[in-house]
Amino acid sequence: MGESKGQVLVLEPNDITRKLITSILTKASYTIAEAQNSDDAVGLLARKPNLVIMDVEGESADNFGFLKKMQRDHSKTPLIALIETADKEAVQQRINLPRLMFVDKPVNPVLLLQTVENFFTADAANAAVAAPASSDLDEQRKQFMRRAITLSQQKMDENCGGPFGAVIVRGGKIIGEGWNCVTSTNDPTAHAEVVAIRNAAAASKNFILEGCDIYTSCEPCPMCLAAIYWARIDKIFYANMREDAERIGFDDAFLYNEIALPENKRSLPVYRMLREEAKIVFENWMKKQDKTEY
Repeated sequence: MGESKGQVLVLEPNDITRKLITSILTKASYTIAEAQNSDDAVGLLARKPNLVIMDVEGESADNFGFLKKMQRDHSKTPLIALIETADKEAVQQRINLPRLMFVDKPVNPVLLLQTVENFFTADAANAAVAAPASSDLDEQRKQFMRRAITLSQQKMDENCGGPFGAVIVRGGKIIGEGWNCVTSTNDPTAHAEVVAIRNAAAASKNFILEGCDIYTSCEPCPMCLAAIYWARIDKIFYANMREDAERIGFDDAFLYNEIALPENKRSLPVYRMLREEAKIVFENWMKKQDKTEY
C-alpha cells in the first residue's frame, strides 16, 4: 500500500457497517482508526484525525461526551454524519459543528468514498493556496498590533479608561476592536480584550471565535486570559509585558498568585452552600433538549 491519504476516525457501533466503511477507505489508502463506542472514540481523538465518520443516531454514538469533546476541543475537525432521518437541519443544530457533511444510511460505498475524496481534495486545494510570505506575514501582524496600540493611546486620551487596546483578526481582517472602558462604563470587566471579544462575537453572531487571533497592547490579565480561552481564540500576540503594566500601577501579579493558591488560602473568603439545591439545576440542564452547547 502506498502513502496514506489521511487519517479517518470511524465511530460506528454496528460491526458490519463499521467494517464496511473501514474496508472501503483502507483500500482507498486512508489510515483508519475504528471505535465501537464513544469512550474509545474520545481516546482516538488524541491522534488528531483529519476526518471523523460517525453514526449520529445510534444510541451509543453520542454518549459519554464524544460530541461535546468534538465541539469543545476539535471543532475544526470535519465530521461526516451517518444519518437515517430526513430532518438534517435538526441534527445539524444538535451537533453544532462548522464542518459537517451527511451520508445517508444504509451506507452507499460509492457515495461514502466520493464524499471522503471530495473533502480531502478540497482541503488539499485550500492548503495549496499560497500563504503570505514570512516577511509579509510579520508586517501584517505588526499592522494589527499597531492598531491595538493606537487604540490604547486614542481611547486613553478620550478618557475611556486605562491605556489598553486590542483587536481580533480572522482571515487577515479585523472583526472586533476593544479598549479599556472600566472607568467610563463603571464595568470592572470591561478590559480591552474582553470588549474586543464581545464585539467580535457580536459581529460573528457566534460565541466561539475559533480561527481568530487577538492582538493586545499588553499581556492579558488572568480574567482576560480566561476569556480568550473561553472564546477558543487560536493565538495571542501582545506588546507590553505584565511587568510594564505593574510599573504604571496595573499589577496583575496579585491575581496570578491568588489563582494558584488553594481556595482556603486566598485573601478573598469563599464559602460553599446549598450545593444539593443548585445541583438540581445542573441535572435539569443535562435533560434539556433545546440547549446550546458551549
